[in-house]
Amino acid sequence: MRYLRLLGTFIRAAIQNESAYRLNAVMRLLSTGLSLAGGIGGIAVLFQATDNLNGWSKAETLAVLGVYMLVLAVNGLVISPSLHKLGGMGGEIETGNFDYTLLKPLSKQYYISVREWSVWPLLDIAVSLGVIGFAVSQMEASLTAAVLGMFLVSLVIALGLLYSLMLLLSSVAFWYRGTYVLWIMGDVLQTGKYPVSIYPRPVKLVLTWVFPVGFIVSTPAEVLMQRAEPVTLAAGFLLMLVLFAAASLLFNRSLRKYAGASS
Repeated sequence: MRYLRLLGTFIRAAIQNESAYRLNAVMRLLSTGLSLAGGIGGIAVLFQATDNLNGWSKAETLAVLGVYMLVLAVNGLVISPSLHKLGGMGGEIETGNFDYTLLKPLSKQYYISVREWSVWPLLDIAVSLGVIGFAVSQMEASLTAAVLGMFLVSLVIALGLLYSLMLLLSSVAFWYRGTYVLWIMGDVLQTGKYPVSIYPRPVKLVLTWVFPVGFIVSTPAEVLMQRAEPVTLAAGFLLMLVLFAAASLLFNRSLRKYAGASS
């Protein structure tokens, strides 16, 4: 209950802070519109000479784009703003402000993971859900309660994988002060705009098991199309548990490398 109350406090603080800059909502909508236009334009180019892209129809590829936008929006809502504060030349580890985090009487991993929220990605979430809804309406598959339930489970797995990878990358800043490597995840996620299966086999393997963009983006879309097998979700869940355990272990081990502002 204590952590839930803290979570509510963090969210209220974000709302109060960002409501003072309402022009940001307009800029966010403009950015989302440009991103959506770019994604749809890319799909139009891909399907200019074909109706089928390695087993994916135009509507199904649009669903992948919608899931990609949804994952990015949730990442921008809390995961990225919170972890972004750790690394880089102006990050807490480099400046020594991480001292104040260590003094707080609560789980350090919990605090650095949920302390910062950005309200405006909620607009992106709404747009991405609209894209997914439109794509599904163009497909022959019908959405049932079971399919929606599996889709939510696949999203939880996707976000768990994304968070674990982000935490792993953020922990690097403890070992190499001033280093900011979260940009790697942003660049890799760009490949998730389109189905992973369209890439060459070596790239597909990397995007499935090393940087699991396939599980993060393509698998939830496959669930909507009722293509995903239960074993695929099980494999993604196990991979999420392994990565989460590895990320937590590395983060807690990395805390010992932090020497404080005075060193």
